[in-house]
Amino acid sequence: MEPLRQGELDGLCGLYAILNTVRLLAYPDRHLHPIQTRKLFKRGIEVLADRQELKIALAEGMQSGMWEMLCQALSFEIHSITGFRLRRRSVFASKIGVTPSGIAKAIRYHLDHGRPVLAVLGGKYNHWTVIAGYSRHRLHLFDSYGYCWINARSLTLDEHLTNRAHLLNVDTTIAVERVADEEN
Repeated sequence: MEPLRQGELDGLCGLYAILNTVRLLAYPDRHLHPIQTRKLFKRGIEVLADRQELKIALAEGMQSGMWEMLCQALSFEIHSITGFRLRRRSVFASKIGVTPSGIAKAIRYHLDHGRPVLAVLGGKYNHWTVIAGYSRHRLHLFDSYGYCWINARSLTLDEHLTNRAHLLNVDTTIAVERVADEEN
């Protein structure tokens, strides 16, 4: 299965990250048909347009508040297409004292429990992505822009560290799980 790809100039990576997460959570039970994925994409565009945020999202990308609103607005459509709901969990309680190895360990914990991790890779990329797996030194991405992996040692939660390529934000690093209706 290949991740959806975004255009080189648009800032919709937050929407693509949501769609790729839904696709991962549906797999292997079901493969979303391109028509279903397109329906979710079109609904996301409609939501952004209705709230007069499409132009900002396209030109500048999505800030966490806009992305959070979009997740909430798509929840009914996601449920009607997939039959499950999404539950989001914070990966980090705080950034205080978390080392790069601690960051990777927290992400791996969620991956081990079947929860892909949505994150904004700040710094070098400034891009919403989905962390879908890992190996000894890498985190593997299911990414709309074609990025395949990042080195686990390149992560930081501290915006003052300039020797790390990828800044994660505590508020925008979210593990997502599939929840059946009876679990809500």
